[in-house]
Amino acid sequence: MHIVQALVSLNLGGSELVAVELAEYAVAQGHRVTVIAADGPLGERLRACGAEHLDWPLGKKRPGTLKYVSRLRKWLAREQPDVLHAHSRLPAWICHLAIRKLDEGQRPAFITTVHGHYSVSRYSAIMASGDRVIAVSDAIRDYTLHNYSRIASDRVVTVHGGISHQAFPYGYQPDQAWYQSVFSEFPKLENRRLICLPGRLSRYKGHADFIELVSLLLPDAPDLHGVIVGKAKPGSRYRDELEGLARSYGVSDRITFAGARLDMRDWMAASEVVYSLCADPPEAFGRTVPEALHMGVPVVGWNHGGVKEILAALFPQGAVKPGDRGHLLELSRSFLSDRPQVARGDAFGLRESMQNTMAVYQRVLSGRNT
Repeated sequence: MHIVQALVSLNLGGSELVAVELAEYAVAQGHRVTVIAADGPLGERLRACGAEHLDWPLGKKRPGTLKYVSRLRKWLAREQPDVLHAHSRLPAWICHLAIRKLDEGQRPAFITTVHGHYSVSRYSAIMASGDRVIAVSDAIRDYTLHNYSRIASDRVVTVHGGISHQAFPYGYQPDQAWYQSVFSEFPKLENRRLICLPGRLSRYKGHADFIELVSLLLPDAPDLHGVIVGKAKPGSRYRDELEGLARSYGVSDRITFAGARLDMRDWMAASEVVYSLCADPPEAFGRTVPEALHMGVPVVGWNHGGVKEILAALFPQGAVKPGDRGHLLELSRSFLSDRPQVARGDAFGLRESMQNTMAVYQRVLSGRNT
């Protein structure tokens, strides 16, 4: 099978990691994989697995991007892949426009994955137009069916994200070299107990709640330090706002912005508790939650969206009613005074997720051949 995936870029992010993991799995199973996306930090990993990479910036919102419609159509006609899988909206539109003028026998199966709570619009509706639509959680499946009622329910399939037990082994701890590197870069972290909020700097990710929480926990945990790990958009003033908020709470010296990192696993493993505090919209899936839990690190999160599904399966005691800051504080104090044991869990494994995605491809292709 020749599988083509189209996305905005190979930067660090949930949908990008899904695409790269799928490429690695499919190539290992003997399939040919081509990924069409602007290059980024994950590009080297993608190419190392044997996947082909077309460095086409399909996600650039400018008129020049439309030139890729004809370019992609010619490439598809020549290569005749079996599956064309789009992971984001503008690349999905480019794919849709490219394949609609192909002869029927040359058209690949068109698959889309809904990775988030996209704004409800004609532009976003492209993500509900695939021969099959993959939703990354039951919450996203419900959201898609509710807002795009014309789509048949049996065309929308939930495939939860998956976590590699090898990449996130139970009981994992960073080595001393990592700690030495971190303490050299962030001296204030030495001899501190860390709590971590992973995720890019976006307003809905709950950074303000996290900073307030640190300020409330410090009287009972004077050695506590909050770490925010995630990338800010270039030119964004949001980090400045958050730093101002930390000053207003008197915790500037107890909040560290680590920026975009390739060592997220180590930051989470080094933490007493990992948090997921996305408000509105909730996390579509929230892959850092099963990543941390698979390593045995307790997670506290708002109990909605994809995080609700993960916590229910792996660590229900970490669930907090969305917006209930009193319970958030109470549970955090409890976990810091008597850290709970996280049981080993097999749910949300990478292999299962990849197999389920491949099964979607096979079902679509089988239906086209009957």
